[in-house]
Amino acid sequence: MTTYFGTSDHTLDEKGRLILPGRIVDKVAREEWGWYLSAGLDRCLLLHDADGWAELTKRLGQSVPGSRAHRALCRRFLGHSEKVVPDNTKRIRIPDALMQYAGLEASKGVVLVSTGKVTEIWAPGNLSTSLAEATVDEETLFAELIGTSKPSVSLGT
Repeated sequence: MTTYFGTSDHTLDEKGRLILPGRIVDKVAREEWGWYLSAGLDRCLLLHDADGWAELTKRLGQSVPGSRAHRALCRRFLGHSEKVVPDNTKRIRIPDALMQYAGLEASKGVVLVSTGKVTEIWAPGNLSTSLAEATVDEETLFAELIGTSKPSVSLGT
């Protein structure tokens, strides 16, 4: 599975198209170009490659959504998604409904933040707000994910 990383600033053109950077498109053979845009939980868009999209849909859609939360997640990620295929200049068109959801505007800046399996597409103001709202839960989760470590040498002895 491909891992995406890095942050970059871009500008949508007058038709709401985004040129995907080489760090994304160059990881996929041209004949396999095709990504999926979906609404994210944080008022950003998520750009999934085919493998990541297949994994997400498998996890979300394994059964008929029985709970309200599961139905809401299916609506957000599956109901508000579009397949996008870059043109010859590596541009994708972001559908109007997804642009509105994420606060994106034609001819305005966007920030791409690649976080492993997915690339987030942010309106700069929304990203700043999200980063400012970081919580203690993030530190706890980080510690759980990587494990705690102790220095190998005791300082001061």
